[in-house]
Parts: sequence; C-alpha cells; structure tokens
Amino acid sequence: MSFIYNFLIFLILISSIYEFVSDNPPSRTWFRVIIFMMIMTAGLAYGISPDWVAYWQAFEASAQRSFKELGEVAVSTDMEIGYIFFNKIVSFIGLGYGSFTLILASIALSLKSSSIFKYSGYVFLGLLMYTIPTYFFEEQVHVRQGMANAIMLFSARYIVERKFWKFFICFVIAFLFHKAVIAFFFAYWIAVLRFNNATIILIVGLTVVANIVGLNAAIDGLLRLLPFGVGDTYSDYANETWEGGVLGDVVKVLTVLVILIFNNATVKRDDYFSYFRNIFLFGVILYFFFGRGIFSSRLPGFYTVYIIFVIPRIIKALRYSPMFKNLMFISFTVYTILLYVNFYNNWGSKSGFGQYKTSLYKWAPYGFFQSK
Repeated sequence: MSFIYNFLIFLILISSIYEFVSDNPPSRTWFRVIIFMMIMTAGLAYGISPDWVAYWQAFEASAQRSFKELGEVAVSTDMEIGYIFFNKIVSFIGLGYGSFTLILASIALSLKSSSIFKYSGYVFLGLLMYTIPTYFFEEQVHVRQGMANAIMLFSARYIVERKFWKFFICFVIAFLFHKAVIAFFFAYWIAVLRFNNATIILIVGLTVVANIVGLNAAIDGLLRLLPFGVGDTYSDYANETWEGGVLGDVVKVLTVLVILIFNNATVKRDDYFSYFRNIFLFGVILYFFFGRGIFSSRLPGFYTVYIIFVIPRIIKALRYSPMFKNLMFISFTVYTILLYVNFYNNWGSKSGFGQYKTSLYKWAPYGFFQSK
C-alpha cells in the first residue's frame, strides 16, 4: 500500500486508541481534519482500478451531449441517470473530470462522516471500521455505489427519528445514483422490528440452512424480473464472480455472537442500538442467504456497513464492565488491522492502491477544467 493510505490508517488508529483510553468526547476539529485528508486522497486519486476509464469516458460522453440526450448516455454507458446528470452539471459549468472526482468524494465523505460522528459511540473506531475496507472501494472504485451508500448512511437519522418522507427522498436520490440501493428500502421498517436472542438465532440459522439446501436458487428467477432496471443489476451481479475472504465470513458470525451475548445489556443502556443492530443483522441474513457470489458482497453492503455503529455502541454500553469493554475494543481493533493486512496483500497492487498517483500529474489525460 502507498504511504498515504498507511498514514491515514495510522492517524485514525492512534485517534481511536486515544479516544478509547481517555474516554473524552472526540475532537470534532481533528475528526474533520482526517476527513479532509481522506477526501483529498480519494478525490485526487488517479487510475485506481480499471473502472476509472469507464467513469472518465462517461464524464466525457455526458459533456459532449445535451441535457435532453443524457438518457441515451445513461443507456450506452450502463450507468444511472442521476449519476450521468451529475456528470453533466459539473462539465456544464466548465469543470473537468479531476474536479468531478474531488466533488464526488467531498459530498460522499461529508455525508458519511456526518452519521459516523453522530451515531458511532466511539467515533474514531467507527471511522476506522468504515475506512477498512469500505472507503477504499466506495470512494475510489465503485463510486456510484459509494454515493448511493453515502446518502443512505446520512438517512440513518431519519430512520431513528421515524421521518419517513425525508428517508424516502434520500432513497429516491440514492436510487438515481445506483439501483442496487433498492435493497435498502426496507431498512426503515426493519429497524423497528423486535428481535430477541431466540429470534436472531432462528432467522440467521434458517438463512444459512436455506443457502445450503439451495432455496436461494428458487427465487433467483424472480429477482431477475424486478422492474426499473433492478433485475438487470441483480443479473449482472449474480453472473459475476467474487473473490471472497474467509476472514469476512468469520467476523460476521462472531459479530452475531457478540450481539447475542451483549444484546439485552446494550438495549437497556442505548436507545439507538436496536435500530442499527436490526439493520446490520438483515445485511448478514442477505449475505449468507445468497452465498459467496458478488451479490452477497455488494448489495448487502448497504446493511452490513452498519457494523460501524453496532460495535462501537456495544463497547460504549459496556462501561459497566471494564474487562469486557477492553476485550471488545482490542478484539475488533485487531480484527480491523488484520483486515487491512489482508486488503494490503490482495488489493494493494491489483487496484493501484500500492502505487498511488494523483490527477495533478501533467501526463494525466484529464484535468480540473474542461479542455477547449
């Protein structure tokens, strides 16, 4: 991995340890400094993964077409109309693709960091768990999904506050950036379901069994027929391959076990925990139900990312038991670092994270302003 990524992880890790040990309110200013560094790193990144070429070509295509023709651009590039429209707005005011990636990263990380600071019991631990590995993929590779997820993470406040129409507006905007967000629509109601330990064990257990016996294949055809292009998106994901990791599977099981162990105690001490617990568990259910295909990794990610709220809030609620509190913090911090090592080995060079370059290079094929 390039120095800039190692440096960011180091800063967030040290900040997380300091926040935990001191148990003082996190510094909003320092938090914003780190987010600014993350924005600049992602927004200026050049050539991260092969996807950047398709996104750059989509930007150029939208710049050369009128607003009335953007629907055709969306179809030809196989990208959502909202994303293409946003490309057009940026190019229309004279800015280039270098500006677009920086603006996109700024909006996405501002929305996400707002919810992380608001709802992660230990803010920097939540940020660390988000950064590894979601930040790398959503802000620099799968940027359409990253923007959609940013909007839905921001909408977490409307789920908690039970403001449906504000949540729905967020959902519609997110859908215009990535159709896969359709999977998250039911989160508004899932968040308020009553889950006790017996229910959690039953549902997660049945999900694993359904996958083993092949029940997921029975509804595969139905999912491919979903309207508004969602079925096509599902088919694309279902037909792709995905290089999954055992570490991710194991930690999902262990996280469910942790939730079962501390569920009742945390619910009593934390008014928000049950909302985030339900959302995360539904992501685990989707993940194991659909197996190890790319669908089980990409779409449930809208739910499983809520681990960044679940674990820090459990640790915060464990202040009555210093031993368990320390054990939980150390365990999940070590896990997150191990995940980074795994990411380093598998993706460091494959996606360009090991040879970080910026669009400030003179030989970059695009700039911050539209070329005449």
